[in-house]
Amino acid sequence: MIKILKTIVTKLGGVDTSEKNHVDTYTENRIVNVPGEQIASIENGGIWIEFQELVEYNFMNIIVIGRKKHKTFAGCELVFVSDNSELKLISDSREIESDFSNVSNRWITAISFDVTNQNIDMITNKEATKVNLNFKKDSESFEIIK
Repeated sequence: MIKILKTIVTKLGGVDTSEKNHVDTYTENRIVNVPGEQIASIENGGIWIEFQELVEYNFMNIIVIGRKKHKTFAGCELVFVSDNSELKLISDSREIESDFSNVSNRWITAISFDVTNQNIDMITNKEATKVNLNFKKDSESFEIIK
């Protein structure tokens, strides 16, 4: 019914307000100007990190850009895999939701993790070879940029 009304309005000279015709410059600008350092990559995306210290607690904020939409209320797990060890980090935020950019046809997701100084050293020294981002029903694998 709504589709019929939109068609009638556009035929009479009105503006088509459907979401598919909307150019999302805000989200695309966030994708192009990602803060932090890119540590891992996949085709058309990757993981960018920034560390933040709040009253003796260290946090790692990551931005994930890719082709997959992530939406959960159960949080996620970030696993750094190396030849001889594994580092598992559980997301600090339980609610995670991706934003879509119809300009580049990609999703951007912001996630925060509680980390220790030892975790920071392993991540910044790039000891891992790949990173897995695991959700309850989905996962994504990234290669570490050396």
